[in-house]
Amino acid sequence: MNRLFFAVAFGCWVSAIGLSPACSQDSAATQKNYLSNEFVPDDATAVVIASPAGMLTSPAMEMLPIEIVQAQMLELVGVDPLHINQAKLVLGMPGPNGPQAGLVLKLNQDYAVGDLKPEIFLDTEPHELSGLSVYPIDGPPGTVLFRKDARTFFVSTGGYLSFMLEANDGAGPLPTLLKKVPNKGGLTAVMVMQQIEPMLTGFLRQGADEMPPQLQPLTSLPKLTNALVINANLQGAMSAETTIVALCQDESAAVEMESILNNAIDFGRDQVLQQASQNTNEGDAIQQATTQYMIRVSTKLTDMLRPSRQGSRLTIHTDGQVGTMGVLAGLMLPAIQSARSAAQRMSSSNNLKQIGLAFHNHHDAFRQLPEPAIRDAAGKPLLSWRVKILPFIEENALYEQFHLDEPWDSEHNLTLIQQMPAIYEHPALPLAPGTTVYQVPAGEGLMFNQNGPTRFRDVLDGTSNTIMAFEANAEAAVQWTKPADTPIDMNDPLSAVNELPTGGFQALFGDGSVRVIQTFDIDTLRALFTRAGGEVINGGF
Repeated sequence: MNRLFFAVAFGCWVSAIGLSPACSQDSAATQKNYLSNEFVPDDATAVVIASPAGMLTSPAMEMLPIEIVQAQMLELVGVDPLHINQAKLVLGMPGPNGPQAGLVLKLNQDYAVGDLKPEIFLDTEPHELSGLSVYPIDGPPGTVLFRKDARTFFVSTGGYLSFMLEANDGAGPLPTLLKKVPNKGGLTAVMVMQQIEPMLTGFLRQGADEMPPQLQPLTSLPKLTNALVINANLQGAMSAETTIVALCQDESAAVEMESILNNAIDFGRDQVLQQASQNTNEGDAIQQATTQYMIRVSTKLTDMLRPSRQGSRLTIHTDGQVGTMGVLAGLMLPAIQSARSAAQRMSSSNNLKQIGLAFHNHHDAFRQLPEPAIRDAAGKPLLSWRVKILPFIEENALYEQFHLDEPWDSEHNLTLIQQMPAIYEHPALPLAPGTTVYQVPAGEGLMFNQNGPTRFRDVLDGTSNTIMAFEANAEAAVQWTKPADTPIDMNDPLSAVNELPTGGFQALFGDGSVRVIQTFDIDTLRALFTRAGGEVINGGF
């Protein structure tokens, strides 16, 4: 599925550079001038529809590398993108078998299963699934290919195939909405929020603390929205048209969303202009002219992004030269960087939470936290605590490959460094392969004792007030199997940690919570690192 989805997505993406409004969907939908809800189950949450054949043969594509797109698709999958009349990606809610999704390819030429590249198959012999003859292919567990007929192929995961085949003019939120969405050609995405709003809102709010105050209201947008409709077209080689329509809960929700978006746009513009002004030399006429140009262009481009409101509907429509898109992206760069930073912080926070859960499960199983190192009979450190907790992070198979009576850099154990689990990978720091910054405070009076085990009953300051793991800075990264952790200098505890772009650092506490520590007070930091110092810690650190 990875290979096939990548190939089709690549073809559609390059095609989207030259989208033409003349691109057709299936004939029935085009005649009605609305999108088709064929193969869209009632519980589906999003649909993306494109016409690779129509896009690639549009006049706007004449100067683009169509031959390369064809070669890529034929090399990876065995299908010519000019033979794909329609590609429809349908996304459902995650089910018991993992993500539920399906890709439908409608072709204008006959294809047999044998025409496809054998590399995409896990087994070239068909399997039976719910009475259907399917082929397991590369992708998440349960990914299959189904040939409905010579010109219709399905790729499905999460057991979604039967639901898509049975879907016929459904009454669910998405199938109902699709019948009302005009078919403008090009690339169209439609998403309904009813099922995914709680999950999406929770995801956004986890990173809200890392966003500037002016952008934090963006996290409430999913609660204000019933559905999103996005359509992209290029009217010519250098003229783009994109329409984003938000169908809000009601008119008051549309008013609130309009205000939130306008404030975010103003913030992005102001950040760019502030940066430009800071770099301007008052005695340099050219720099002064550049600043004036930035003011003029930013005002025009931000006006392009401003939503228009009609009742409960909010629309953003851009119709301008592709050459302005770079400046437009620059205006939104502060918001994009902030969102990216928040997502990275949240991803690292999840890694720390998984480590904390493993520590607690280890304590439940052995009545103690893992020691900082796996040692031999003489007490020599061999392997890190990160190896010791592998069975508690669903990596027991990897744990059993280690020679626990050999050091981390033995000939055998060195070969396992490249298999570092994902939770030890930091999402933002540039680190060498196999190295990690997830480390524990080990030493006299800290959570982990270098000379013996620690139990939660030993944490007299309270587990909610004691740091159990932290993000070290990139310079302190170590091989994940090596029994080494950054020493905590109690005279300068901040020297060991990875400072976030917004200030402070992220740490896992003994109770399993992950918090951003903003204080720079040395006494407070010392108290947070010690487990039984008897200090009184006030909140708000």
